[in-house]
Amino acid sequence: MNVVFHVSSADLGDWRHAIRNVRNLLDDETVETDTVTLLANGDAALLFLDGSPVRDRLDSLFEAGVRCCACRNSLDGRGFDAERLADGVEVVPSGVGELVTRQAAGDAYLKVP
Repeated sequence: MNVVFHVSSADLGDWRHAIRNVRNLLDDETVETDTVTLLANGDAALLFLDGSPVRDRLDSLFEAGVRCCACRNSLDGRGFDAERLADGVEVVPSGVGELVTRQAAGDAYLKVP
């Protein structure tokens, strides 16, 4: 099963909640997953910046093979260059476009929180 987690809030508690949910899914031995994506758009895309308050929590997701995607529209609209993203974060042209594409491909969709 493929799963996409979507977070759009810059609230630090929401971001931690999203990461915990991804980790809980990965740790659940009763669920077989192929691709797990954590997609951030809106203000949440800024939390993928290198040096963000949750940067240290991303490494375990990268190591587990989670796709971490930031919306280019969100970054551009807030004046941030994609080069400031943490290593391993993938930039997608449009967060909503990526969500629609993933859902059309059959990914389970989870909005967090």
